[in-house]
Amino acid sequence: MKKLISVIIIVLLSSCEKKKESCYTNFTYSKGNIKMFYNLKFNSSDTVYYLDKYPFEPKGLNYFVLEKNEKKILDSLICKLKFPVKDSVLINNGIHDGTTIAFSIDNKRLMLHGHKGPKEFWKFEEWMNYLLNHKQLIPIERKVKFDKFDKMFPGPPPPIVKE
Repeated sequence: MKKLISVIIIVLLSSCEKKKESCYTNFTYSKGNIKMFYNLKFNSSDTVYYLDKYPFEPKGLNYFVLEKNEKKILDSLICKLKFPVKDSVLINNGIHDGTTIAFSIDNKRLMLHGHKGPKEFWKFEEWMNYLLNHKQLIPIERKVKFDKFDKMFPGPPPPIVKE
């Protein structure tokens, strides 16, 4: 009887797969340009929330589900991103044109514009484009809190005062 219990315990312990902890608990991605403006919300599950914020399209919350290999790729990409210690904005001189992407991971935020900044963030943007082109968005009635980036935009320059 003791041998049977020992065997059962060993089988149970060896069959338990230790779940790897993610490098983040809260991750929001935003992309905006003249043709689109949306936010994506990621968490520890395989569900991704999509909020369309483009002013000329109907707004609404949608979601899609990642396949196991997509979730693995996504987590790998996110965990390789190196965020600055403080909120940062990197822009080029042509801020009135081009694409702006923004990232928020556990209260660290980064905004990039016009292909300025670390390449791994722009590679993430390319993968998001690929993913969104291959996923069907499903409407959902639910409240999801997305991190906000609007206060990160640099303010207008101070007026020039002539004496």
